[in-house]
Amino acid sequence: MNKLIFITLIFCTLATACKTTTSSPTELLSENPILSAELIETDTSQFEQSWLIWFNQPIDHNHPEKGTFKQRIWYSHKGVDAPTVMVTEGYSAPRNYVSELTKLLNANQIIVEHRYFDQSKPAVDTWDYLRVDQAAKDHHEIIRFFKQLYKGKWLTTGISKGGQTAIFHRALFPEDVDISVPYVAPLNLQREDQRLFDFFGKVGTEDDRKRIHAFQKNVLEQKQTLLPLFEQYAKDKNYTFRMGIDKAFELAVLEYPFSFWQWGGSITDIPSSDASPEELFQHLKTGSDIGYVSDQSWEDIKPFFYQAYKELGYYAYVPGDLKALLTAFDQDTISSSIFAPGGDTLQFIPTMNDIVLSLEQNNPKMITIIGANDPWGATSINNPKLSNTIRAVSPEGSHKTRINNLPDDTREEVLNTLNEWLR
Repeated sequence: MNKLIFITLIFCTLATACKTTTSSPTELLSENPILSAELIETDTSQFEQSWLIWFNQPIDHNHPEKGTFKQRIWYSHKGVDAPTVMVTEGYSAPRNYVSELTKLLNANQIIVEHRYFDQSKPAVDTWDYLRVDQAAKDHHEIIRFFKQLYKGKWLTTGISKGGQTAIFHRALFPEDVDISVPYVAPLNLQREDQRLFDFFGKVGTEDDRKRIHAFQKNVLEQKQTLLPLFEQYAKDKNYTFRMGIDKAFELAVLEYPFSFWQWGGSITDIPSSDASPEELFQHLKTGSDIGYVSDQSWEDIKPFFYQAYKELGYYAYVPGDLKALLTAFDQDTISSSIFAPGGDTLQFIPTMNDIVLSLEQNNPKMITIIGANDPWGATSINNPKLSNTIRAVSPEGSHKTRINNLPDDTREEVLNTLNEWLR
């Protein structure tokens, strides 16, 4: 396409997106060059109408002449006077649903798939534009577009990496919305944040930690007996492991404590030392997602691992005295960068320093939902300079922590704060 024509189209698109007002979703969506929209079935008790939208975004917001990609959005309309909740997914967004915050506030809802995931992939042979700032600009443009219709209060929310995404957008565009409610979202300050290493020496009781460690030791000691069960399970699930079956098995064992605490495992479910191989493997595959270390998972979420080892940070494994039982690894610290495109060659950018600085300067209104027993709670926002951020902590909570399962007094504080901020 002629460059001058392309720039003209971009200008026209932005001009359309920047109209000051419109009166209905139909008017907003009709014949708008920035998107295509398809009416879909909706929960009529929650919304009046819903649409699947493909929203044109620049691949590079700093250089729109480089082309565009289509970003998947699920848009549900309640009413022009209702608040509007944007759900910033951290991964794919394959379906429409109603978020907890949307239900609580009886709000309009916009679910946004993250760039480079699933159907929102630019047709480029580079990862250069999978960056925190580019994703935040995606969300900024979407909000700017929908503010033509919705003039009331705006909120962003997301779970886990989606919560991170909401935080990043709020840091870079603090005036876009009024409130942000990230759930179980980490803000890692290093490539492999030391707080995640420290967490496993403090979580639960000493007896809890000893029992988890004893289970890992038992499984590794019986590796040769359990490996055929592992291989058969992988075959049944159509999992393959380019790293080799030995590494996959040992990583699944090393992953077990993280998975156990993240998803709220029960200590009483851990098999005893004299359990059969079948019982040990049954618990291992229940407590540690074997699919996580498979090629199939790697293909699905490799954009995430690129982000993790480029900007977001992640966690590594420290086998400690289990190292003597490992045959596939000899490192004292085993990095998860083995899953990232480019692996250890990726140069980590300390973007989070700028995110923290921006949050401190703007001090936006945020409510962070945290499970104290969730490893990601260890790197959640906890900054005394953020006086407008409320930490809503469930003392025994996991990655499943939500507003509705917070302790009663904490839940009431969250709901009262939301009501006050929405006035």
